[in-house]
Amino acid sequence: MKAIGNWIVVYRAVAAAILRARLTYRWNFMLDLFLQIVMLLAELLVVVLIVTTVHGLGGWSVYQIVFLFGLSSLSSGLYRVFASEFHSFDKYLVNGEFDAVLTRPAPSLVVLSARSIDFAQAGMIIQGLAIVGYASQELHLWQLDGFSLLWQTAIAWISGGAIWVGIVIIFATLGFWTTRIDDLAPVVLYGPETAANYPLSIYPRAIQAIFYGILPVAFGGYIPARVILHKDLGSVWLVISLGVSILTLAFAILFWQIGVRRYTSTGS
Repeated sequence: MKAIGNWIVVYRAVAAAILRARLTYRWNFMLDLFLQIVMLLAELLVVVLIVTTVHGLGGWSVYQIVFLFGLSSLSSGLYRVFASEFHSFDKYLVNGEFDAVLTRPAPSLVVLSARSIDFAQAGMIIQGLAIVGYASQELHLWQLDGFSLLWQTAIAWISGGAIWVGIVIIFATLGFWTTRIDDLAPVVLYGPETAANYPLSIYPRAIQAIFYGILPVAFGGYIPARVILHKDLGSVWLVISLGVSILTLAFAILFWQIGVRRYTSTGS
């Protein structure tokens, strides 16, 4: 327990230092935040245009899909704020920087997670909260049961964030075998992240199977949204989603440890 406490102290210290460094260039930070919001709004506009053109999608109305988009953005935002360094982990392997990470007085996952923090990506979370709030108002979810909406959305957010952090750690771990991982990003990260903005029922069964099993993004947005929107699933599915997120993160950590043991230092 003492070691875990020390790791938390290290993480907080590094995070605080990163935030201070970003705020030194305050206008650059604000510009990055603004651009993140603009990019997300552009993505939302594309989704809305597609859905309104076909008058709904997969039995979902426009505002239901807007809600799903906001929920997916919240989950993706967590990994982009707290685990973005794993996205470009191959630079540590190619340049030999991972050797220095292993010498730190904390597990490599903790060190990289602390380095990963990108507060400019918080624009995705802010925008996601605004979109979920707006869609909830239009769907009258606040009036039906505002308290349930809050706790169910919180569980969905935590579950989705944990699943995405787990996926990006697994993605980074593949680098211990392939060295270069950037070519895998469209398949493992970008494609599923975009697909999660839409009801998964519109995809072929083979694709759905991937999003339920291999890359379980369904439990980070689509399944919780079906519960919150009172479509066809009960609250137990939120517990299942939370369980899937814990299993995904646990597997990612175990897989990472296997990869680290396989790692050969550039100095050896």
